[in-house]
Formats: sequence, C-alpha cells, structure tokens
Amino acid sequence: MVSAARAPSAAVSVDAARHILLGALGRMPAEEVPLSDALGRVLAVDVVAATDLPGSDNSAMDGYAVLASDLAEARPSSPAILAQGLEARAGRPSVEHRPGTATIIATGAPMPRGADAVVPVEQTSRVRAGIAFDGAPLPGAHLRHRGEDVRAGTTILGAGRRLRSYDVGVCAAAGMARPWVGCRPRVALLSSGDELVPPGAVPEPHQVTDSNSAMLTAAVLEAGGLPVPIGVVGDDRAAISRVLERARDGADIIVSSAGVSMGAHDHIRECVAELGAVDQWKVAMRPGRPLVIGSVGATPFLGLPGNPVSSAVTFLLFARAAILALQGATTLLPSLMPVVLAEGLEKPSELETYVRVRLEWTEDRLVARSSGGQGSAMMHSLGAADALAILPAGVAVFAAGRAVQAMLLP
Repeated sequence: MVSAARAPSAAVSVDAARHILLGALGRMPAEEVPLSDALGRVLAVDVVAATDLPGSDNSAMDGYAVLASDLAEARPSSPAILAQGLEARAGRPSVEHRPGTATIIATGAPMPRGADAVVPVEQTSRVRAGIAFDGAPLPGAHLRHRGEDVRAGTTILGAGRRLRSYDVGVCAAAGMARPWVGCRPRVALLSSGDELVPPGAVPEPHQVTDSNSAMLTAAVLEAGGLPVPIGVVGDDRAAISRVLERARDGADIIVSSAGVSMGAHDHIRECVAELGAVDQWKVAMRPGRPLVIGSVGATPFLGLPGNPVSSAVTFLLFARAAILALQGATTLLPSLMPVVLAEGLEKPSELETYVRVRLEWTEDRLVARSSGGQGSAMMHSLGAADALAILPAGVAVFAAGRAVQAMLLP
C-alpha cells in the first residue's frame, strides 16, 4: 500500500507545470558587460541608437559620384565623357564635387557635396579623355541616405532579447559598447543514484555512467546560466537533505536529476517537501512524467527524471525556460516549425508526447522522421535529432502525413 506521503498528485499539462515553475521565479539584477562578453546574454535595458545610421549620405558602390544632369544625354551609342575629378574615400571628410567631372568614390565614402548619384565602376570605361558613361543615372542612384537604416533615438533592440552574434554587431553599430544584461543565474546541479559512476570509468553490470551531470552542465551554459556542480549523491535520504541544504545557499535555482519517482529509494521529493515545499509532482507528458517543482527554503527547485532523454527533454521545457526567465528573457522556448509526419505514430491519449525526429525537405514540405528508438534511455536518437515533434494530448493515433509542430533543438 502506498502511504499518503508518497501518494501521486494529479498530473498537469506541460504549460500548466511551466506556469507553476515560472510563477515562483524572481528576476536577476542587471550588470553592464563589454561586447566581448555579451553573446547569449539577455538585454536588461533597450539598445537605443546614439546617432543616425548611416551618419551621412554615402556611396553603396565603388564607382564615380556624378551630377546626374551631366549625363542626361548619355547612351550606349553615344557615351558621355567626363573628366576624372577628385577622390572620395571612406573614413575621410566629404569633398566638393566639380560639375562636369566624375569623382572617384569608394563604398561607404561620404557623398561629395554637389553630386547626386553614383555610377558603379563596372558600368563605365576609361578613355583617353576621362571616364566614359553609356547610360544616364537617376538622381539618388546607389546612394545610402543618412538615417535610412536607423534614426538617432530609435530603439533597435528591446529589453528581454537574448543577444545573437548579429545583435552584438547591432549594439556596436548603435554605439552601445557596454550593454546592460541580466546577471547569469547560479544553477546548482546534482544527480542522485547509488548506481552512478563518472564518465570514463568502466561500469560494472549493475552500474550506469552518469551522463546527466555533463549534459546538464552544458545545457546550463547554453541557457546562459552558471553551473554550480554539486556532484552525485547516493540514494540516502539524510545525505540528500544535507546536499540540498548546502546547495540552497549558493544558488539561484537548484536542478537535480533522478530520485523523483515512486520507488522506495526515491527521496528527492520528500526531502524537498521537508526543507521547503513541493508545488507539483507529475506532468502529463512523455518522456518525463515525474517532475518535482518546488523550493528548498526560498530557492526554487526543479527535480528532473533520471533517464537521460527524460532529463534532457524536461530540462529543455522547464529548466532552460527558468534560467532564461531569471535573466529577463521574453522568449523562453526554442522555435517551433510546422512539419509533416513521415510515419504513423501512436501514444497514450492523455500524454503530450515529444518525439525525437530528423527534419528534411521533401518537395515543398518539411518532413519529420523518427531519429531512432524513442525509449527514455536511448540517447543516440536524441543526438541524431534535429527537433522534437510535439504530439498533443487528446489524440492517440497520428497518421503519416499529419501536420504537427516541431520544437527545434538548441
């Protein structure tokens, strides 16, 4: 008979469980960082353009700056010839254009005063008398006008955005040398289980290599967090409580793997309940049905399943979202893509199910095909996957050709 203390709670949806977790989180303070450290960080303050971009009218091509009216009669059968004039170079002040001449100009150079068009060098030819033009440009041809990209004072990146390499370039262009970003949360990581041995050790038949610690450490880094490795603790209730108390004081969130189910030696949930609170235990999903959401003291806690695929998927859907939310991110989940199933799939109707798939284009459709075995201990198929096809609850059978959403793996 299962005791009342170990009785299962009702399973909630993935969205509901994530709402419970995120609702208990605060926000990390902000810090100013150099652009060299900004990649992957979450903006805490809008990036506002300090100047017009570009800062002056300039050339979009290597060629010649001209007064369009000087070439109004130019035709292939009757080219117009202009004397070579001055030179306009990038990084130099604007020069004065002389009517009736062609000012040599480089891409990005300020437009000469008095010129109103640029003719690319490949549309011209050199002759003894100067530069020959066989066509009449329109005023404004091949010009970049001041502020046509961004006007000074425009918000170009909003708070809550996680910075990509391109965004770091945008910060630099906007004059933001030290953006304000959310501090990186400290994530205490622990694994539980008497059977675990470290990577590199040869496990005995009754032992299992601890792949979760390395995987979750990497996942925390990818999400912008700072891993605080606690290590492996055995299936001992007192030892687990001591480790959780130690982790509580040095972390912004605690993430564990294994020990959250209903086995006689699964002590995580009970220890968390004694040291703080358990807000939710089960989620109607596969893989990853057992999941402890709660707190150790005032520190948020998330207990993931022990099977490595279950641990990876629940980290993606819950822990990664929490780490990003702590930093102030507005987008917490990876991108979704509409896909078509390449094969029929079945699942328990009540469980939202995440299937490891490869993606491939077939004609005009993005097709999702199983990347291998779907058991929760089968890591090879996760490594071979591009995405997780999401099979929603309420349906048990999904025929080949059915359209679903797929979550791209980071």
